[in-house]
Amino acid sequence: MSEPQKLHPISYFNGIINAIKQNIVVFFIFVIFQLKDFDYTNPESYLWIGIVFVFFLISYISQIIGIMNTRYWIEDNYFILTTGIFNKKRKELNIKRIQSVDMTQGIVNQIIGGVDLQIKTPSDGIVLSVISKKQGEYLERYIDQLQTELKTEVAQKSSTEQNDNCNHAIEGNVEDIAKGRLDEVQNTESMLKQKNKRIPIYQMNFKESLFMAMTSGAIGVTLAALVPIYGAVRELIPWSKLNHEISQWVQIVSISVLIIILLVLIAAYIIGTIITMIRFYGFSVMLENEQLKIEYGLFNKKKVTVPTKRLQAVVERQSYIRRLFGYTAIHFIITSDFENKKIEDDDNDSGSVTILPFIKRDKAYQIIQNLVPDLSYQQVNEGMPLSGFHRHFLIPSIIVIAMAGIGCYFWNQLLLLFTIITIVIIGLFVIKGYLYVKHAGFKMTEEQITIQNFVLLKRNIYYFKAHHIIGFDTWQHTLLKRNNLNNFSFIVAKGVGTQSINLKYARSEDANKLKSWYLRGKNDEGL
Repeated sequence: MSEPQKLHPISYFNGIINAIKQNIVVFFIFVIFQLKDFDYTNPESYLWIGIVFVFFLISYISQIIGIMNTRYWIEDNYFILTTGIFNKKRKELNIKRIQSVDMTQGIVNQIIGGVDLQIKTPSDGIVLSVISKKQGEYLERYIDQLQTELKTEVAQKSSTEQNDNCNHAIEGNVEDIAKGRLDEVQNTESMLKQKNKRIPIYQMNFKESLFMAMTSGAIGVTLAALVPIYGAVRELIPWSKLNHEISQWVQIVSISVLIIILLVLIAAYIIGTIITMIRFYGFSVMLENEQLKIEYGLFNKKKVTVPTKRLQAVVERQSYIRRLFGYTAIHFIITSDFENKKIEDDDNDSGSVTILPFIKRDKAYQIIQNLVPDLSYQQVNEGMPLSGFHRHFLIPSIIVIAMAGIGCYFWNQLLLLFTIITIVIIGLFVIKGYLYVKHAGFKMTEEQITIQNFVLLKRNIYYFKAHHIIGFDTWQHTLLKRNNLNNFSFIVAKGVGTQSINLKYARSEDANKLKSWYLRGKNDEGL
């Protein structure tokens, strides 16, 4: 790897895609304002096409120049990247400080054998898009090998220095001391080799993958994916004619709408289930050198490295449906100082990494107890003030009723449908409020805090150490103060930003005790 290497030829194809993305606004302006009135017989009409093509060509040429002049190699324990033609840029990453080597492989890259490679340190990083898969895997192994050799050299140097000091102090036992130091070095090397072994942690089979997809909110996934498509085609549909035809059948509108909604939801559920299965296909977790190696995906394969040293909090997310069957999901909140703008959907940048997406709860805690033994996974003290119960659904219910009233005013034939939807939504808010008051809570020890809260359809449990907390906030208005209630949140680092972990409508005395605990005041072991 001492010789400069080039990017994979598929990078030129990726350059076309990037150029299209950069000029997508100009393209849509042409389609919306020019395509309808385009005169194919008039040469002047091709002016807009020429302008769009020139913008595209400029963008693509800049992409080609960047790709052609990109070189990378490893020299003197540094990973070096050079870019640019007139203004040469050089970036160097110390091999010792590299924390993760991640690979992403989309469907096009899978066909031609290319990958997007991300190399990250605590404060910087490099993205190579695209190199060959063999080269990416070789780089990952080579960097791991260099890091192991550097650690071994440090251990040997430390042992040699200690041995020299002992030789000066004790002359009669030089051979014994030297032998003892040699054994120590050998033990250190053995430990390093043991750490570098890949230990299987978790492998999701097809049955678990299917069950996970069926209980993962697949409808929401599909509807989110369909929103952009709907926005793109809505202008092509003659809505006025359709409305005129439908108005002649106003007597059966309600039944028709109900059937359509039911069919859409069923289709959304099926499609969303398939999308989720494809995304998490072959999900596996390996432990190597105090790092988690995660691989998953069918059409968009990913290999993610999660350094456990960057862990800020462990989070359990459990939906109500999964709770009935005893399944849960475990996520890690980690830090990342490197914001990757080249590769989308980067888990490390978002700061929340899925470690165990679908697993029996007992088994999950056995695994994370071994992965993160420093944390204590204790049950929280459940129960929140009853005076906060109605606050979880009162204002949302008023908003839902108002929206339903507006809908009924304009579409009174859908009164039954709006009524059913309103009752269901308000019912969910009431259930969420009940669970929050009944089961939300926290557990505080000298060095750790555990918080359990609820969102509309999910329970979250956060485990994090006191030294990972970077802020504490409380807020209350007059009505809360009158009822001795308070809201509080702990702030921890997440990705390149932060995350607030909160409890709503807690007792004011509890919030004050937690504030004192955060400020290293008197610790109440009874909480």
